[in-house]
Amino acid sequence: MSEFSTLYPRRMNLLQGIQNLIKREEVELDHLFLMVKIRKDEIVNTLVSEGFKMVKFEHKKPTQIGSGFSKKLKKPWEMHVRLLDFNQGMIGIHAEVEISRNYLQHIKSVRVPVVYEIETILKKHRIEYQLWHSIVKDYITNIVEDHQIKIKTPKIPALPWLGMLGFITSVLIVYGLKFFMVLK
Repeated sequence: MSEFSTLYPRRMNLLQGIQNLIKREEVELDHLFLMVKIRKDEIVNTLVSEGFKMVKFEHKKPTQIGSGFSKKLKKPWEMHVRLLDFNQGMIGIHAEVEISRNYLQHIKSVRVPVVYEIETILKKHRIEYQLWHSIVKDYITNIVEDHQIKIKTPKIPALPWLGMLGFITSVLIVYGLKFFMVLK
């Protein structure tokens, strides 16, 4: 299992001409959104072409548009992307990396917001975007400095849901057969 490393904006210049700082402890609050002004279908097609699949079960955000998307990364990580309605034709893209939902540890796993990974996809597909700071309510003109973020895999190896379910079912069948053999 491997750790996941990424960069997240720390110090940035805003459109208003001021500079803002996101403290290390504020990173997980994730105040940054990639804003696009294209149709939802175009973004969805872009995500699908990059290997993302629609998520069936997820905790939806209040302004979320439809279902989210996820893409498997290096085991056990996956990237989860949500599209949010910001009105006036603007769609916000929110992304985070977490332990894959295929593993039991997904429930309590650490999540880290990502910006640059989605920005790379948008640039590759020539989709215009702006980076929005939701607390300051302003667009970011440039990033001066980044946080270096590393999240480690859990101490207990990632346990797949299906494997655990198969194991538990097998144990129940064995004990069930023992129980019924005793009754005969």
